[in-house]
Amino acid sequence: MLGKHKIIALLTDFGLKESSVAAMKGTILGICPEAQIIDISHEIPLFDVRHGAFVLASAAPYFPKGTIFVGVVDPGVGTERRGIVVETENYLAVGPDNGLFSLLMDRERVRSVYEIRNEDLMLEKKTHTFHGLTIFSPVAAHLANGVEPRMVGPKIKNYIRWSIPKTMVKEGVIWGEIIHIDQFGNGITNITENDLEKIGVTYGSNIKIRIDGKRINSPFQKAYGCTKIGSYVCVIGSYDFLEISINQGNAAKKLGIKVGSKVKVERQIKIR
Repeated sequence: MLGKHKIIALLTDFGLKESSVAAMKGTILGICPEAQIIDISHEIPLFDVRHGAFVLASAAPYFPKGTIFVGVVDPGVGTERRGIVVETENYLAVGPDNGLFSLLMDRERVRSVYEIRNEDLMLEKKTHTFHGLTIFSPVAAHLANGVEPRMVGPKIKNYIRWSIPKTMVKEGVIWGEIIHIDQFGNGITNITENDLEKIGVTYGSNIKIRIDGKRINSPFQKAYGCTKIGSYVCVIGSYDFLEISINQGNAAKKLGIKVGSKVKVERQIKIR
């Protein structure tokens, strides 16, 4: 399924101050010198598997078919948690079995998931604290060289996977929650444009929002800059969900919201 470019894309919470990312790249190139290595992000908040899942799932659709994703946000490294290879219709993903690939699997048709057991595909040097180096990077490189995913180990079905919570739409009200907060402080909800259409909200509408006991009114616009600087604005962002934002401000900080905060959305009816 791989394209001729052998693209391997990396996502970690390692940062760039230490040698971890460079060591992974060196390992990959030692096994597959033709690999084209792309950095998605190495600034995922430490141990935040769900944040990593959102970043990966938002970037993946823009990569060529056959790309191999290596994700290492791995607070359980060295424990009994497994390493896996996910084979979807378009991509391969290599990393820990901790839910990191959940949203990628939501957006892709999953063919198979394999547990990594084949030690011939790992580095001889063993470490209990850096599987990104000794297991995930070399496995990805071997896959780029043409090794079939089934060669990494047995097919499994009991892998860890979580899903975005479902919204509830009833009598002109949407109940949802914050599922992600990005670096700009935008509160990303699980509310879709289709949910908004069900209560009559279209671009230019004003909406009433209640979140963690706070109430705000905000226009629903196509872009952040459609309102004055410092004003609330709601948009459908790059994750394809409703974002509660402040133009050039930090809505999450101002509202004190966090992942899991409950959100209630209604269309604001103008009274003449």
